[in-house]
Amino acid sequence: MENGNVSDSDKGTPQGGLISPVLANVYLHYVLDLWFEKVAKRHLRGETYLYRYADDYVVLFQYEDDAKRFYEVMLKRLAKFKLTVAEEKTRIIPFGRYKGTKETFDFLGFTHVNASTRTGKYTVLHLTSKKKLKAKRQSAKQWIRWNMHRPVMKIVRALSRKLVGHYNYYGVNGNLKGLYKFYTYIRYTLYKVLRRRGQKHKIIWETFEKIWKLIPRPKICKDIWQWSNV
Repeated sequence: MENGNVSDSDKGTPQGGLISPVLANVYLHYVLDLWFEKVAKRHLRGETYLYRYADDYVVLFQYEDDAKRFYEVMLKRLAKFKLTVAEEKTRIIPFGRYKGTKETFDFLGFTHVNASTRTGKYTVLHLTSKKKLKAKRQSAKQWIRWNMHRPVMKIVRALSRKLVGHYNYYGVNGNLKGLYKFYTYIRYTLYKVLRRRGQKHKIIWETFEKIWKLIPRPKICKDIWQWSNV
C-alpha cells in the first residue's frame, strides 16, 4: 500500500502478513548478521558488536574510524540486496565510559543514556523513550474510552494485565520513574472516564481510590545492574 492505494506486487513480503517478520529475519540473518561476523569484522581494528532485533539494530565500535568505514560498506552491502536504511534514524554518535558525551540513542523502546551511579561509577540508564511513552499513553487512553461501559471490575482486571506487561518490559533498574509516569497517567485517565459515564451518580475520588488499589503498582522486574557487575 502506497499513499492509501493498494497495488499487487510480485516482490517483497505481504504487508502485515504473519510470515513477513519471519522472512525478514531470515533475510537479514544472511544479509547482515553472517556478513558482519564473517566478513566485516575482519577489516576493523577494534572491538565491535552488532545487536539486531527484526529490522532494528545497533552496532558498537571501539574506534570512530571503524564506525565510519563500516557505515559506508554497510550501505553498499544492503543496496546489493535491494535494501536501504532510514537516513533520518541512522547516525554515528560517541557513546560510552570514555566518551564524556551527553549523546543518547533510542533502541527497542528505550532511550539509552550515559550516567553515573550514586557512588560515582559509570553506568548506562535505560529509560522509556518519550516517543514510545506517548504512543503507549494514546493507546491506553483509546482503549479505556472504548471499554468505558464495561463492568468496572472487568476494566480493572484488563488494565492490570496491561500494566503488568508494561512493567515486565520496561521495569529495569533506573527506570522506575518512567513506570510511574505511565501508571499515574492511566490512573487519572480511568478516573475521568468513569466520572464521565456516571451521569446521575458520578464516582467520587474516595470510591475510585478503593478500586484503584486493585491495580498493581510499578516495580522493577529485571535487575540488569546485577548482571553488569558479574
